[in-house]
Amino acid sequence: MNNNGLVIWINGLSGSGKSTIGSTLYNIIKNDISNVVYLDGDSFREIFGQSKYDKDSRIQAAFLRAKLCELLSKQGIVVIASTISLFNEVYAFNKQIFKHYIEIYIECSMEELIKRDQKGLYTNALSGKIKDVVGIDIDYDMPNPDLIIDNNKQDNLIAKARQIIEYMNQNNIKYIK
Repeated sequence: MNNNGLVIWINGLSGSGKSTIGSTLYNIIKNDISNVVYLDGDSFREIFGQSKYDKDSRIQAAFLRAKLCELLSKQGIVVIASTISLFNEVYAFNKQIFKHYIEIYIECSMEELIKRDQKGLYTNALSGKIKDVVGIDIDYDMPNPDLIIDNNKQDNLIAKARQIIEYMNQNNIKYIK
């Protein structure tokens, strides 16, 4: 890959399992390569001081995430990024700026997300206590990803992370520098 790095962009709704699968993937491949980083959506918000959740703010935050990932990947780093970022503007931007890019969508039904709802996000949004929740009062654009991982059942997360590695192997995407 001529030291151009790779960006593995893992997206899905809040609670879908994207962070868990992303960190599992990181833990699997970090033993094989030293040039891999994992960046979670909450960490991105903290780094950039993002505190607004309306659609436009979410899109702007996604552009900042993508620019950070681009900076790292241009230095030969494999970046695993988990983020909601389910908007056409973000998909198009990413495909334009990344030389080596894989988009993974973590699929999970709204019914299952509401059952999981560890942070009370969906419950509070449905009751009107909070707003600006993607999937409830902010519409999202379904991606056309390279790989869809069904996470309606939170079983065997290692196997789900390995689906990404298998996709990379099948498509001759080398992540080892």
